[in-house]
Amino acid sequence: MALVSPDLSIIIPQLDDHQSRPLMAKMARLLRQIGGLKETERFRQHQSLPKEALRLSHRALRLYDAYLVYALKKLRAKGWQVYCSRGCAACCFSMPAGISNWEFLLIYDYLQQDGQLSRFFRRNLESCQVLAGVSGQLFDGWTKKGTTDKSRYDRLLHEYSLAEHACAFQGESRECQIYSVRPLACRMHFAFTPPELCDPTHPEFSQAVRLSLNPHSDVDEELRNLDSRLNLGISDLLAPGLVSLTANVLRFSAISWL
Repeated sequence: MALVSPDLSIIIPQLDDHQSRPLMAKMARLLRQIGGLKETERFRQHQSLPKEALRLSHRALRLYDAYLVYALKKLRAKGWQVYCSRGCAACCFSMPAGISNWEFLLIYDYLQQDGQLSRFFRRNLESCQVLAGVSGQLFDGWTKKGTTDKSRYDRLLHEYSLAEHACAFQGESRECQIYSVRPLACRMHFAFTPPELCDPTHPEFSQAVRLSLNPHSDVDEELRNLDSRLNLGISDLLAPGLVSLTANVLRFSAISWL
């Protein structure tokens, strides 16, 4: 299978080969181990998890980063120039979507441990208010994971990006403040055209070449299984999901790692 850029003459291969497949298989296995822990299903009641789950999560993210390094190396070898680098915030006014419950827990714990939870809760609440201004409703049914109205969902995200509201986690130097635990939705996104074309108001925005180096299907399946076991019932959008987790599920309490 291949991904096709806006220029139909340009073909970008989707990576699923002898080197990428073992990385994704190992990542899926680690996520399956987390889902198999009895504390995972009980998390909402006890708000505690074994430290082993945190260790496995960090290993899984390192595997995904290794997959990205390999994938980008192959794309560069084919002549593609990758414009993304740490500190580039050209696309960081979009609302990341498709974030799993487990990823939200990692972000929440990182902020809690860093003493920054209240600060970033307020900033994400501001992002929710911008989203509400775009959609007319905050946390309505079609912004939640599993919606069948994908066209309306995509339209919401596009209109939000046009508001050019900076990500709540963007620092003064434009660097991501949660870089080590940023969700897969942010990790996987890459641009192969200059950063200015990432601006949806740019006249040549539609000509930009962007793609997401998605994890393999077995990783997606294990993340869905984790979500099912956690059953937190939060949005898969970055700001609404984190706000809901903080205020409605964990109520600003720290996660206990046992």
